[in-house]
Amino acid sequence: MKLSIINGDAGDDTVVIDGIACHFDLAGLIDDTIWAVQWSDEGDKPEGEVELRDGTHKKIKSIKPFRRIINRWQEEKAKTDQQEEKDQAFLKSRQFALDLIDNTAGKVRLRFVPIGYGMTDEYARVKSEAQRFIEAGFAGDVPAVVQTHAEVKGVAPREAAETILQAAIKWNNALDKIRDIRIKAKAQVEKAEEGADYIAIARPFLDTLKTLES
Repeated sequence: MKLSIINGDAGDDTVVIDGIACHFDLAGLIDDTIWAVQWSDEGDKPEGEVELRDGTHKKIKSIKPFRRIINRWQEEKAKTDQQEEKDQAFLKSRQFALDLIDNTAGKVRLRFVPIGYGMTDEYARVKSEAQRFIEAGFAGDVPAVVQTHAEVKGVAPREAAETILQAAIKWNNALDKIRDIRIKAKAQVEKAEEGADYIAIARPFLDTLKTLES
């Protein structure tokens, strides 16, 4: 076994055993005059060294004084291993695949319709006003949203309204396509048998969604 102990400051205590590090509070487990411990029993004979905070070093022939630290490291490692097992299990779960589908669809959706505070309502209003202007045969007062677009783009109100509507149609078509893929993907994952490879089932749909980004 190779052991390293760093009795750090400001909560940066670290214990490394055979290359695996765990971080936990060493208060009450080690003499605070000790800054670091190095130990190995992999050579001809076990040996180690302690470095004190005053810069002095001393050899050690046993790690018995540090047995409580080793036990605590084992406890912390067991907790980490259990959490990793839970994380890995979740990554293989049905719910993770469903969440991944929703999150991927959400990211793709943002490429077509940026969602910010009030932005969805604004887009709907702009489309509605442009549609109303077009249906009125471009007669009467020009809606303010259409006039703004016309002034910014340097085009006539008619062209501005038509451009707005074309963009809205494009956005809606994209949203409909994204929703279609998302709903069908989730349906396939939800009806899959328990323990199936849910990510593999979702993968073709995820790949299709991602092609909509480019």
